[in-house]
Amino acid sequence: MLLIWARAILFAQINNFPLIAPAWGKFVIGSYLRGERDKRYYGNLFSDKDYVSKFSYFLVSLKKKHLHYNPIISKIELSNLQPEEVDCHLFIFNQLPHWSDFFIDLKENQPIIKEKLFASIRPSVLEAISHRPTPQIGIHIRMGDFRKLKPDDDFTKLGGVRTPFSWFIRVIDSIRRIASYDVPVTIFSDGHDHELIELLKLAQVSRASPASALSDMLTLSKSQLLITSSGSTFSYWASYLGQCPTIWHPSHFHAGVFPPDISQSVFEGGFDPEFMQTPDLLAHNIKSAFEGYE
Repeated sequence: MLLIWARAILFAQINNFPLIAPAWGKFVIGSYLRGERDKRYYGNLFSDKDYVSKFSYFLVSLKKKHLHYNPIISKIELSNLQPEEVDCHLFIFNQLPHWSDFFIDLKENQPIIKEKLFASIRPSVLEAISHRPTPQIGIHIRMGDFRKLKPDDDFTKLGGVRTPFSWFIRVIDSIRRIASYDVPVTIFSDGHDHELIELLKLAQVSRASPASALSDMLTLSKSQLLITSSGSTFSYWASYLGQCPTIWHPSHFHAGVFPPDISQSVFEGGFDPEFMQTPDLLAHNIKSAFEGYE
């Protein structure tokens, strides 16, 4: 939803077009059927004050109009719009970019997208988020709608599956060796405590206090270092908004979310200490982030 929203936001910004209020409050039955902790209802988190109202949109929808689906994110010359004999043109975004590069049009525009997102969030929600502790190592563990790996599954060749805990543990151990102490780890997850016990039993590993998915995403984005769940756009967004050092499973790292200037000084990429040397930039980021924390 955020990826589609962000593309519409950027298109509207470039062309100075009004934007219709997003449908943040849709009811999603799947989260109930799967018994997920987060029911994925977001209508109470956002404000529509900067958007065209649903009623105004209804009035526009009665006019003679032409629909343009998922236009290229660029400046539109109004004089070139076809057909001409309509009362209005509606530009509709409803498709995700390809998974190989989710943020293809957004990387260079992170400040605009972040500003617009925060402006859309209710002040009371932002206030509550501001009081949550900043994670040193933040880990996102996607469970809910991601299925468990079967014994014969090859994680490196699958999507929509849970990232193995063994990889998270290896990465935590590697970071702590470089930092020379047990850097505290905070887990953000839609899973239940008993499902996370293998990680929660480790020293200095705890779970973030219960909050909305939006609060978790924005708090996770403040991490000194972020460890992600493969294939999860939630992890992508935390990394994109925070532009913090970000570690992905090497088999599931694709185009990344940072613009080139950020990538020169902040690591984002695949890393598995089981068969890889720690990249120099990652080691530098770890030492810089956790020096003096012990």
